[in-house]
Amino acid sequence: MLSLYRGTPNHGEWIVVCLEGAWPKLVGDRLAEICRPVAFHNSELEVEILDPDWEDAVRSIQPELLKKLRTATAGKVAVLSLKTPQIPRISQTNSVNL
Repeated sequence: MLSLYRGTPNHGEWIVVCLEGAWPKLVGDRLAEICRPVAFHNSELEVEILDPDWEDAVRSIQPELLKKLRTATAGKVAVLSLKTPQIPRISQTNSVNL
């Protein structure tokens, strides 16, 4: 299935969609609740960590996760990058004294 759109502009999107469908089986239910595949470009899969509190834990298993993904995609995923959503910080200088 992963080769269906090979060589087309939609190939990366297709790989992400295929991985999304199999994600809980590939990484386990708990990890599937914490992170998800979001983009694929030039053999690099980008995975978003949905809860920043889990970033260190997910990064600690990144090599094992990459190995599973390489196997599941017949080597299509060669690089795994992890990202967390940016949370806006509240400036201390804009606080209101009551």
